[in-house]
Amino acid sequence: MSSQHRSYTTTDSMLRHHATRDEHVLKGIPASHGIAIGRAFVLSVESPSVQSEKISGERITEEVARFRSAVELAAAELISAIELAREETENVSTIIESYLMIVGDPILSHTVISKIEQGDTAEWALIEEFDAKRQMLFQARDPILRERAQDLDHVKERLLSHLRNKTLSHAAARDAIVVAGSMTPQDILFFKKTNTRAFITEIGGINSHSSILARDVGIPAVIGLRNATTDIPNDTTIIVDGYAGVVIVHPSEETLELYREKQGRAEEYRARLGTLINEPTITQDGLSVRLLANIDSPDQVDGAVMAGCEGIGLVRTEFLLMQHGGYPSIEEQTEWYSDIAERAYPRPVTFRAFDVGSDKFREGIPHHEDNPALGLRGIRFLLYRPDLFEDQIYAVLRASRHRNVRFMLPMVTVLEELHQAKVMIETCKHRLAMEEVDFDPHIQIGVMVETPAAALMAETFAQAADFLSIGTNDLAQYALATDRTNEMVADIFDALHPAVIRMIKMVVDAGRLHSTPVSVCGELAGHAAATEMLIGLGISELSVSPTLCLELKDRIRSMQYFECLELTHRLMMCTTTQQVYSLLSGGR
Repeated sequence: MSSQHRSYTTTDSMLRHHATRDEHVLKGIPASHGIAIGRAFVLSVESPSVQSEKISGERITEEVARFRSAVELAAAELISAIELAREETENVSTIIESYLMIVGDPILSHTVISKIEQGDTAEWALIEEFDAKRQMLFQARDPILRERAQDLDHVKERLLSHLRNKTLSHAAARDAIVVAGSMTPQDILFFKKTNTRAFITEIGGINSHSSILARDVGIPAVIGLRNATTDIPNDTTIIVDGYAGVVIVHPSEETLELYREKQGRAEEYRARLGTLINEPTITQDGLSVRLLANIDSPDQVDGAVMAGCEGIGLVRTEFLLMQHGGYPSIEEQTEWYSDIAERAYPRPVTFRAFDVGSDKFREGIPHHEDNPALGLRGIRFLLYRPDLFEDQIYAVLRASRHRNVRFMLPMVTVLEELHQAKVMIETCKHRLAMEEVDFDPHIQIGVMVETPAAALMAETFAQAADFLSIGTNDLAQYALATDRTNEMVADIFDALHPAVIRMIKMVVDAGRLHSTPVSVCGELAGHAAATEMLIGLGISELSVSPTLCLELKDRIRSMQYFECLELTHRLMMCTTTQQVYSLLSGGR
């Protein structure tokens, strides 16, 4: 592999060599690639204590007015953030809209105002009501409800800030590196407008909304850096290495010069990537790899095409549900799917059936689940609600008239699920034929391999499906029995665990045996350290965020396939994740 790519990973030995007595290195989790040098803008996590105080008379009227004003200001702030989000990425706007729903919840507001009218200050009434709701949600076993508890925290802090007239001035962080306990998506959007150079947070997950948004907008970020707000002094010069997850405080002149050179090389590299758009994705010894894009809305198709993607490998159709707030009609779905297929034509488009349940959209799931990740989700939910599934199948088939559409089934675990889905697809085909509606009668049906059961049965699925796609995020979660959204076990979750790698190889071998194409569409497909491994394992199709497409193409074009094969042979002998990382970082 070209040394050019390895130059962006800072090693501990490099840092030890350049460190001085004044500078020190903090290690976190790399959440968004890039290098930033600048002053630290530390957001204080201290919050003035609120004491219980009984009020009466005119003071009650004043406190109610203060609370209502805080609600209006918070709502206006969130509406501005939603408008910014729609300019950047439609997905994030739905998250911020959920905050707006909490702010505008008439029941919550009525309860807070009732407490004020009974003699509480606005701050005390707000904290009491929100904390009571938060505690109730946080004790729930359902992770979606626990996530709503965190949403309540964000909204509460915003309202308290407006009550105290101490709202954050995002402009104060202009050209700085923001250090905070945590970061909301709207914070990232507002900070981006002020040319914030990077983000450092004490908590957060690699797949959190804020981390995903930081990657989407191209701002370096390091997360999970405990005590960052106390260990990093305000206005201090710091370096953020989003490739290695490293933060350097009080860097020496030698270290600064080292990172300025790395910044310059990175900028030259990004400029050079633009020349690769029309170049083939092929290794130096002639192996061709197909690069596709993961998208969530029609607006992202154009960006994927401009980035040189050869098609759309994954359309997350559940984002249509989030935008719509429920299940759209057949006509609305047909229009949405057709828009994507027509924009991409003649490139192929793969629509994944609604992946409902677990940590995603949950409307229509009939009752509380103690463990939703193991419950009614993906194909299980679709077969439980055949009315909703048939509507989607019917709409996707209608959008297939240009013959560039594929349909993929999520979370398939047993063969019977695939057979039942195929029966429903054939029924919808027959219905369309009777109605003389044009569609692709030979539309390819694929299966997502996301569970150990599906990986172990890969040969069976390879014979029954037209293509297989490995969802590495869920495959790792289920193989390692680790909730990938739970920060308490974030150090265990890793798609580069030897068990996950062996399952990927098992699926690829099954695909080869039965001439069934196998792709990877999870986060691992875009992981810089994993590309050589995936090529060596035999993956010939990778589907990633459009922003990663050119970088991935450049890495593949710098590789030798026989070196990838050699690396894979060594990886298959690894027994720990640390051994895998050592090999991937060049420790042959």
